[in-house]
Amino acid sequence: MNKIGRRRSLALALVSFSTPCLLFTFLRPKESRHNNDETPAVMLATIFPEEICLSPKLDGLVDNEEMSSSIGGELPPIRLVSDPYPTFNGISLDVENNRVAMSDENRKGVLVYDRAGGNKSSVATSPLRQIIGPDSQIGYIAGVTFDPAHREIYAVNNDLDDRIVVFDDDAHGDVKPKRRLFVPHQAWGISVNPAADQFAISVQQLSMVAIYRREAKGLEAPLRIIEGPSTGLADPHGLYWDAGHHEIVVANHGNYSVIASYSAYDAGVSSQAMSAGGHFLPPSLNVFQDSASADAKPARTIQGAHTQLNWPMGIDIDSVHEEIAVANNGDNSVLVFRRSAQGDVEPVRVIRGPRTGIVSPMGVAIDAKNDEIWVANYGDHTAEVFSRTATGNAVPKRIVRNAPAGTPTGGFGNPYAVAYDSKRDQLLVPN
Repeated sequence: MNKIGRRRSLALALVSFSTPCLLFTFLRPKESRHNNDETPAVMLATIFPEEICLSPKLDGLVDNEEMSSSIGGELPPIRLVSDPYPTFNGISLDVENNRVAMSDENRKGVLVYDRAGGNKSSVATSPLRQIIGPDSQIGYIAGVTFDPAHREIYAVNNDLDDRIVVFDDDAHGDVKPKRRLFVPHQAWGISVNPAADQFAISVQQLSMVAIYRREAKGLEAPLRIIEGPSTGLADPHGLYWDAGHHEIVVANHGNYSVIASYSAYDAGVSSQAMSAGGHFLPPSLNVFQDSASADAKPARTIQGAHTQLNWPMGIDIDSVHEEIAVANNGDNSVLVFRRSAQGDVEPVRVIRGPRTGIVSPMGVAIDAKNDEIWVANYGDHTAEVFSRTATGNAVPKRIVRNAPAGTPTGGFGNPYAVAYDSKRDQLLVPN
């Protein structure tokens, strides 16, 4: 029986992760919404292979019988759920050249703004440049960083693509990277040490820090890794290489998974890491000597209830004022600690409250020269600029918007599936 051609036909929902959205390809008439015995309670979905979600172009209603005869060609959706605007994630300041770069996890790109940009208006802020498009090889992007000494910008692909792409820092549009490096699955944070001619990345799933030659490309292996139960690394995210103090600081969520390497170019999982087994640790900031390798113990650890750490994401260090800033995603705040702090210590300042506008912060950057601190929000199409010493329920000095004020975010990260709950008439989208 041709069920597609019947009036009780189903709507088929598909999900795209290259540009996060939901697409509905067949109309499900209201008469079959709840009482059709042939309608399954949960509709499985597949991955939509297109790279860009296009708006449906239908002139009037489409007859189901007519649609059944056209199956197999290019089929536009009848509607889609998609956020057409960028969502900020990682952030990097180039103070000397008055630029700030932010990664865009939703539309898959990098946006570069004037450091003095933004205001308190409700309109979107125009970027100076934007790297976006299939040739750029930017996918589910997380960390981003400038290397002003070499006039380059790095972008880290996280759950998809497993590669770092490097561009000249004046790149714009759909440009190919000048080099790319394949890295372990779920790389997230990145920090460059130009003096050492190296950079470090955090790797979530392998609870690892990997250090590479600065100009590494292709399948080149890391120079060394920091990994193992003694390190205290557990689902690391934000990372900062403090070259002045010869330290690497890493923010950890606390989820320690034991998963074998994905491929030949992965950095590998040691027997010590495998023997530790999966477990949970409190969130932490772990500080290592920058020469550390293998299962090294951290020189210092900030961890405990008094720290207020809760899903710490991006971090930055102010070497002038000897402070560490943390984008604390779990409670919509920014925490500031003394750089030399250790143990279960309270932050010296906390920016938190409804007036701050901080919503799901992912990145933070300190501008000691201009006495400011930047916060990249994932949940609100904004990046906010505060006084460096702001505390409590502070109001931002200015706001960089990538969408008009009040524009909701879809909340899609990298959706791999979608299901329909016929009892509640809801769509369920796991990220």
